[in-house]
Amino acid sequence: MKVAVVYQYYQGHSAPGHSLVYELTQYLVHQGHSVSVVSGETGYMKTAQPSLPWYKRLFRREQDGAVEVIRTFTYTQLHRSYLGRLMSFISFSLTAPIGLLRVSKPDVVLASSPPIFPMFSVWLVCKIRRIPMVLEVRDLWPESAVQMGILRNKYLIAIMSWIERLLYDQAKRIVTLTQGIHDDIESRGWPAHRLEVITCGVDSDMLYPDPEAGLAFRRRHGWESRQIVLYMGAMGEANNLDVVLDAAAQCDDSRLLFLLVGDGMKRADIEQRAAELSLVNVKCWEPIAKNQVRECISAADLCIVTLQDIPLFRGAIPTKLLDYMACGKPVISGVRGEAEQIIAKAKAGVTFSPNDSGQIAGLIADLMGQEERRVQMGKNGAHYVKKYFEASRSRKAMEDLLLTVAEEYQA
Repeated sequence: MKVAVVYQYYQGHSAPGHSLVYELTQYLVHQGHSVSVVSGETGYMKTAQPSLPWYKRLFRREQDGAVEVIRTFTYTQLHRSYLGRLMSFISFSLTAPIGLLRVSKPDVVLASSPPIFPMFSVWLVCKIRRIPMVLEVRDLWPESAVQMGILRNKYLIAIMSWIERLLYDQAKRIVTLTQGIHDDIESRGWPAHRLEVITCGVDSDMLYPDPEAGLAFRRRHGWESRQIVLYMGAMGEANNLDVVLDAAAQCDDSRLLFLLVGDGMKRADIEQRAAELSLVNVKCWEPIAKNQVRECISAADLCIVTLQDIPLFRGAIPTKLLDYMACGKPVISGVRGEAEQIIAKAKAGVTFSPNDSGQIAGLIADLMGQEERRVQMGKNGAHYVKKYFEASRSRKAMEDLLLTVAEEYQA
């Protein structure tokens, strides 16, 4: 089978942020399939900017092992503002279809959204070239942006909603990362037989409990005696990190350190607010490469997950939650719905009301005094992820689905 994958933020383990698409493509190649990727120029949290002028970056072919990668020009200042993010999406919408046209005709295209704008132009290419398209929905757009208050322009909402409906209608299969996203799409009229849940998986060869790496990490930074609360991931409007800063302001234990690792549109605001509040117990770090994530998580005593309290996020399973659990760390979470249910079933941590900083501070103080409980929660979480979220099963499910769609289309 020849597969083309279109995803704006394709990156490997040497870059910060998730590498799920990279791992899937490497798996497919290992299974004997031919794989090409059309991607933008940079990862979602990669801070390094291209040095060449734009006209020398329109199209570049790379070889990532046996995977062919075509990188197309994209506006890279996506974290500067909402306009910058929109420009990034639109630029990829214009260049991605040309990149896809440069790939020898595949048997199936896997298009991963959001962003949603590029998926429309990718579908046009699939229609012209008579290629079946599988649409992977990682987040519901535009509804997420509307519920967060980011998107208010009624004309832009109407355009994005029309694109969403068209893509769902035209895709041969719709893959959702959570049951909540699946149920939302089905409730709006799309048939269940065209929907399939394939959750994010965790590669247990990369993320696993590693106490020695955690101790080494602490020694390098002189934190042997500190109690570390870790947040690792995107720093955007959705992530509700102000509540973590408010909690840090209420914690007077000098041993506590809140380590925030990542990047996003709200990063500068977070750093500024931490300075204004004189939060000496907060450090804000640049994102780190995926192959360094295990040692950083392993150094933490507690890991925190937050999202805004909007209805759609009740169907979210943050990848950072699974990463924390895979590394055997207890979690405190302010995400309702599926994430809350996973933590409860796994007995891997505790939950708080999404905007209650006082509750967070109290939970942290309570858990930091119960080392045995934290250790048991970490063990529970690692066992649960290994049992239900092993990446090899998710990759096999996606391979089977792509094969099915390709065979159906050729029949």
